[in-house]
Amino acid sequence: MAGPAARHVGAKMLGEVEEGSLEELLDSLQANLTGGPSGIRPEIPIPALANIATRYHKATQSAPPPVLSVSGRYLPLLYHLISTLIAGPHNYTVVVIDAESRFDVTRLVSSPSLGSSEKSSSSSSSSYPAQLPDLRHVHVYRPARGQDQIRAAVAAAGEWMLYGAHGSRGREWWGTVVIGGGSGTGSSGISVKGDVNAGWKGWLKVEHEEVSGFPAGVSVEEALRDRDKRQEVVEAAGWVAGSRVGGYVWKDV
Repeated sequence: MAGPAARHVGAKMLGEVEEGSLEELLDSLQANLTGGPSGIRPEIPIPALANIATRYHKATQSAPPPVLSVSGRYLPLLYHLISTLIAGPHNYTVVVIDAESRFDVTRLVSSPSLGSSEKSSSSSSSSYPAQLPDLRHVHVYRPARGQDQIRAAVAAAGEWMLYGAHGSRGREWWGTVVIGGGSGTGSSGISVKGDVNAGWKGWLKVEHEEVSGFPAGVSVEEALRDRDKRQEVVEAAGWVAGSRVGGYVWKDV
């Protein structure tokens, strides 16, 4: 960099330090270098969830992969995230390594029975915006359980996505979700790291949104009379992904 240009950049940086904190400046520089405000790659196109991932990795001084390590009732979060990734305007393709044989690709769409015009009108507000044609861009592998088998499946899937003659070559490959491959955290080296890991251990725990119980003093008759309304409340409850740095809530619609 030429001398005058370097002096100009240096003066600009010093001016920013005077106006804001050094931490704010470093965050700004990181965002410019990584191409986005979160600095997390691969990018999570759900701002609140991306913010939690950024805060967690900053607090723990860790770096992806995995960008998310999910535990608890993790499948609804995976469906929500993957559906968002493969739907417009993002239009990614995603690999799922499912060692537990529990992933149901049909759950990525809000209602397969809806007509195309109905789905188009509701997809923008749905937690599962993908439509049926998008499902062909989710590549699911179901290896035998075991670290060696899962690791081999991750490697084979990566090679196929990069060099294979598959139908998703017109889309950008977002990354790999590993179900049942271990937590993907720590230094034990026994887990298989996807871009998202889901299993019995993870820093982001998914649970049903809590529904308050009947108020004190309610009689059995009153409880029976209101049970249909309460069932509606329970069914309308969403999901919560909680962590030490914050939580994210979404509805199962």
